[in-house]
Amino acid sequence: MGNDRLNKDKSNWVSEKSNAEISFLWESKNAKGLFVKLPKGFNGIIETDGTVLHSVVIQGELNYTLPQNQVTKILDTGSYFGATSKAIHTISNNSESEVILYIRTNGNITIK
Repeated sequence: MGNDRLNKDKSNWVSEKSNAEISFLWESKNAKGLFVKLPKGFNGIIETDGTVLHSVVIQGELNYTLPQNQVTKILDTGSYFGATSKAIHTISNNSESEVILYIRTNGNITIK
């Protein structure tokens, strides 16, 4: 991730309580793509106000809690999670390294 990273000091998309970072990759009329870096020890949520969110784990290992039954799944590199409506995604990084996600959405996200 380059020098265009946005963190809690530079973006209202990242909560004051979070050490996550966002890098915007592209934007069109109907969607945007971005990288999200979650530091070691991150425990929080990604929330979207859009109707679509697709996310792929690019690097690392992410714990993802399924919204329907609260079961936690381990998502490794190449794994996917998403939603087709406004959603709250509960995630954590318990690994020894950072996690990088690619996210494509048609709305705004908030990392808390």
